[in-house]
Amino acid sequence: MLVFERVRIKVLSTTFFIASLSACGGGGSTTPQTSDVGMVQMPKLSGNPINLTKGITIGSPFWLDGSSPTGGRGTSINGVNCLVTEDYHIHTHLAIIKNGQMLAIPPNIGLQGCAYELHTHDKSGILHIETSTYRKFTLGQFFAVWGQPLSYANIAGISGMPVVVFINDGEVLTEYKGDLAEIELKSHRAITIQIGTALKEIPSYKWDPNL
Repeated sequence: MLVFERVRIKVLSTTFFIASLSACGGGGSTTPQTSDVGMVQMPKLSGNPINLTKGITIGSPFWLDGSSPTGGRGTSINGVNCLVTEDYHIHTHLAIIKNGQMLAIPPNIGLQGCAYELHTHDKSGILHIETSTYRKFTLGQFFAVWGQPLSYANIAGISGMPVVVFINDGEVLTEYKGDLAEIELKSHRAITIQIGTALKEIPSYKWDPNL
């Protein structure tokens, strides 16, 4: 009877040890811990700012110059009108980066048929907001004047790739997860649309005092 009890105790001890290993992830398990899955590191702002001034080119050519045939052609589009007076004049910067490569925002967007309240002059990525008095303008309105789609599924004709958007206001970088069309075009705001490969650094800018 004593021998039987010793055997029973040994079996129970072995079973408890195996169960403990399973609960602790032992026994050669290759299942990753939950905390290791889906962790995305926030990129940092570049420590080498790009000097933003009129007439420069930032990025490689990708789109045709000016608005597309479905963009602004001289009549009001998505609440954006032809410019009458420019008593209110600010600038926002837009960057579109595909797999680590900056794509140049085309010049002369919004200058077909008339000069729109939202337009570009060069390939710097500087968006000009010019109107008689302050009112809210959005990225969706700019893309409407450009005549290009704007959604997480399609950025100006680039589709089928992951999209992440970052906003830099006064050297404070945040990830934007809302409706892309509703991003406000504020003075000296920098909007970066990342398509495809994740960036380790987001471009930073030094604005020309005249902008």
